[in-house]
Amino acid sequence: MKSFISILLFCLVLKANSHGMSVVFSWKQISYNFDGVIYTKSSDYDRTIGYNVHFADELQDAEKFFIQYNNVPIGFEVYGDTVFVTVPRRRHGIPSTLNYVKLSDANPVLRPYPDITSSSLVSVYRPRVDECGRLWMVDTGLLEVPGERKQIQPPTIVVYDLNSNRQILRYQLKPTDLVDEKTPGGLTSIAVDVGCSCEDTYAYINDLATNGLIVFSLRERDSWRIQDDSFKLDEGALNFTVAGHVINWRDGLFSVALSNRDATNCRTAFFHPLVSTQEFGINTAVLKSSRHGYLSGKPTLLGTRGPLTQSGSHDYYNGMLFFANVAQDGILCWNTRKPLTPENMVLVAQDHEKLVYISDLKVKAGEVWVLVNQIPRFVYSTLDPTQNNFYILKGRVPDLIKNTRCA
Repeated sequence: MKSFISILLFCLVLKANSHGMSVVFSWKQISYNFDGVIYTKSSDYDRTIGYNVHFADELQDAEKFFIQYNNVPIGFEVYGDTVFVTVPRRRHGIPSTLNYVKLSDANPVLRPYPDITSSSLVSVYRPRVDECGRLWMVDTGLLEVPGERKQIQPPTIVVYDLNSNRQILRYQLKPTDLVDEKTPGGLTSIAVDVGCSCEDTYAYINDLATNGLIVFSLRERDSWRIQDDSFKLDEGALNFTVAGHVINWRDGLFSVALSNRDATNCRTAFFHPLVSTQEFGINTAVLKSSRHGYLSGKPTLLGTRGPLTQSGSHDYYNGMLFFANVAQDGILCWNTRKPLTPENMVLVAQDHEKLVYISDLKVKAGEVWVLVNQIPRFVYSTLDPTQNNFYILKGRVPDLIKNTRCA
């Protein structure tokens, strides 16, 4: 009874408005524009076959250029009037993994970035734009079709200059960065730490599959892997529910969010596994110096967020952390100037239709942006192609935190 009362009190504290977020884009299903050729359904012109595919049922899925239902957006990034949208190759029929739309697009049909040659990328999850105008990502190199997993090429860090739309870096991760064949599928996010110059940049790549963190130095063109128990999932946080489905994914380290630089040109790296209600922090100086497989300093357990606070992506803004709270179809906020306790963790937005599984979250110029994809329904059930299934939404930080403990 005591635990039930504590959960009830926690939910009352977290009572939040369901508004504050506005829809930027919504899709029933994903379509593409390849040099003026619009792909809107699986039987459209197939550039790999060379004719209109009226007999699509006679082809194996692996032979099909485009299977519309299989295209599920997972990551995004915003730069000026451009929104990048990624569709990892977790099924057959994904024509382009890195794409973009313009905010002015009335019909948000995805276009490959920078052009159709980007098809050389195999599978990209959550990209990141840095303060130097560069788009960073990890190409896992992995075709993740269930029962047909295939490593097409080694996992690679890829960077584009957004001023010229040219690729300026392609760095293949070292064998020592990887644990086994499961690792590439866990390289799903990248955090970019720019120092005193654009060349003085580090990237931190989570590995949710084999519980690690990969650090990359741009100046040194070198990378190294770190292991720590704090990267592992919490068995006690398994089996939460999203979209009516029990989630038993064993995802470890999922997201790294970076604070502003301090006087020593370092930051706090906040991080957590997906399957956890805890948050950890460590100075980035430790990550940069930990080159022997393990952290040279202990991470700090900052606290526990409370029940039903399992979260994926998170991002830092002016002393606040915003979390993609997948267990409650919402967005959490914590003011890092206060102790991390359930009472100081605020559910600032919640919507059981438009915020069902926030797959990615970014804070851009004082606005919280999220990509929602309802992927548990895709994995365990069936998406309804007549209804909106995927969303990109945004909300102003002052509106979201107004009259809350996060303010």
